[in-house]
Amino acid sequence: MTILRVQMTNGQIATEPFPKEKILGGRATVDFFLSQQGTPSAHPLSEKAIFIVAPGLFAGTGAPQSGRLSVGGKSPLTGGIKEANVGGTASHKLGRLGIRVVVVEGTSKEWQVLKIDKEGARLENAGDIIGLPNYAACDKIRGRYGKNVGILIIGPAGEMKLANSTVAVTDPEGRPSRHAARGGVGALMGAKGLKAIVVDDESGALRKGANEEAFKEAAKNAAEAIQNGPFRNAFHNLGTPMFIDMDHGRGSMPTNNHRLGSFEKVQKINVGKLVELNKARGGSMGHGCMPGCIVRCSPIFHGPDGKFVTAAFEYETIVMLGANLGIDDLDAIARMDRRCDELGLDTIEMGCTIGVLNDAGMFSFGDAGKAEALIEEIAQGTPMGRILGSGVAVTAKVFGIDRVPAVKGQGIPAHAARSSKGWAVTYATSPQGADHTAGAVLENPLSPVGQVDRSRKQQILMAALDATGLCQFTFLPPKLIVPMINGLYGVNWSPDDYLEMGKEMLRQERSFNLKAGIGPGADRLPEWMKTETLAPTNAVFDVPDQEIDELFNF
Repeated sequence: MTILRVQMTNGQIATEPFPKEKILGGRATVDFFLSQQGTPSAHPLSEKAIFIVAPGLFAGTGAPQSGRLSVGGKSPLTGGIKEANVGGTASHKLGRLGIRVVVVEGTSKEWQVLKIDKEGARLENAGDIIGLPNYAACDKIRGRYGKNVGILIIGPAGEMKLANSTVAVTDPEGRPSRHAARGGVGALMGAKGLKAIVVDDESGALRKGANEEAFKEAAKNAAEAIQNGPFRNAFHNLGTPMFIDMDHGRGSMPTNNHRLGSFEKVQKINVGKLVELNKARGGSMGHGCMPGCIVRCSPIFHGPDGKFVTAAFEYETIVMLGANLGIDDLDAIARMDRRCDELGLDTIEMGCTIGVLNDAGMFSFGDAGKAEALIEEIAQGTPMGRILGSGVAVTAKVFGIDRVPAVKGQGIPAHAARSSKGWAVTYATSPQGADHTAGAVLENPLSPVGQVDRSRKQQILMAALDATGLCQFTFLPPKLIVPMINGLYGVNWSPDDYLEMGKEMLRQERSFNLKAGIGPGADRLPEWMKTETLAPTNAVFDVPDQEIDELFNF
């Protein structure tokens, strides 16, 4: 396996062996390279900053549902370490080409495309794809390089280096519908002058294990566990939108800029309505975002004319662009999702950002037309659009709003913190900022008792999982993951070794943040969440600060 180093300033590209003794993948690779070679004090968009693309431990193998890709650097949104995780086809393609990590340094004065194939890697002028929305740009790229390439691409928001910009990755159908979305990683890629990374794995080889038979057996056991898992059918048939009714019922679905925990018009945006519309219009449930996906959880949404609108129409998007804005029109929400995909914008951050404009008298809840118009401001690159594209914290500061649903500058996701107290501890303490994938906690959501311990356990588990490239919806325990690591890499790890990897990742992330000026005092939810009750549970966030400060004592 190799390290691919790309120096954008002078166009030089070099490869070097990845250290065999380092069992690193995905988020662990991002953490390691940022810790060893990153400059925590550097401006995220400066020439000194580095941009990292890292496939997981199982990329390019036959391990089931293992095509997650990590993209990272120093976040322009939080000012700290950032790893954003995404599905799609690129991770496995990089793995089959023997690439463990791509490290991008320097800055190009001209927009470039990085082409990677069996012959090596080269930079080419981005030419006529600059300024295009993601779908049109990917059509041009596939026309130029072939229909089977995997693509990482930034949209116009990334070209503008906006702090809420994403890196899109193509799905098996070639659509840029999967996004490494949080933390402004699109701005990092844009600051390098890198418009797209194109991966062609033709003639690439499936990776074999150091003990191939043991690896195959372990992968087979993992696949059977996923296929027979208790949640597989629900995720396949309903996708993440099934959480809409659950969170509404628990009073933990952000509504009207996090002022309520349930939405009176929920029946118009829930999974039942989504399935009904899809059946009538030719849309579908159960799409797989990556090769080898067993769960296949993504909805494909079609409009009233029966034509495709958006893929990966997920819970977080529907709630943050729907209920959180008081919008009950699935078609409008889908249009906004597609527009965010085209521009390369994180829908969670976008929903938080538009939501706070209500406090400034610039947005009325339920006004879908206005919400769409605000997103178009970003597309046009107007001053207002650039403010909105910089995220909720910047927008709130510009318009004098003190009630900001964010932690470390990153918008709080679609599981309301006051009625999901364990999850809220994760939002508060994760080095990544408020992140719903950093450590989900569902148990005893209204009680403050034991939530720090639960969050700690889940953050360690999720960090380790993010190193593997396995999807969270595999729900695989360490005892089924570790045998695959041992078979592939010829080591003799125990589940404790696997968890220690997760702990070390969190230590590295926290250390980077400290050097970047983000101390333990930043591990807090907004003060107003401690006093303002959230109907219908009337909960406040009351996990003691002293307990929160103990989370990283491991």
